[in-house]
Amino acid sequence: MAYFKPKKLKSNGKYYPHAVITDRPMETDELVEQIMEMSTVHKADVLAVLSVLPGVMARGMNAGRSVHLQDIGFFRYTIAARKGGQDTPDKVTADDIELTRIRFTPETRYTQGRAVTRNLAPDSVHWTRWKGETQPSTGGSDGGNDGSDGSQEGNPLG
Repeated sequence: MAYFKPKKLKSNGKYYPHAVITDRPMETDELVEQIMEMSTVHKADVLAVLSVLPGVMARGMNAGRSVHLQDIGFFRYTIAARKGGQDTPDKVTADDIELTRIRFTPETRYTQGRAVTRNLAPDSVHWTRWKGETQPSTGGSDGGNDGSDGSQEGNPLG
């Protein structure tokens, strides 16, 4: 079950549904436990694979490639350049790169009778209005509730 709350948009003063995170992030140990439950793989093997995945993905992107995780999506580097630019192509150097980011594009899904979508969320998401109480999670929980929209800062690849 996913949660939303009404949020007022500053630009027009109208209210719109806004996704709410009701608990702490699902951490690696919880992912490992759930993968174990859904497969025949042992905990050490799942953890070993997940722990090297960021490095392998970075290696691929450092070689100029995107990384495709089937049924999840694509990861690739993007660049933020220093302001001002250069007057000619010959003057552009790696020193003009101010920031490297990782762009994630969800897997393309083709649904019957609907447009093509790029969305990890299944069509069957059940949305419920958030009333402010902490909900039980699928795993262990410290009960943390910040009511945020789930934005996560930092490099997902490590």
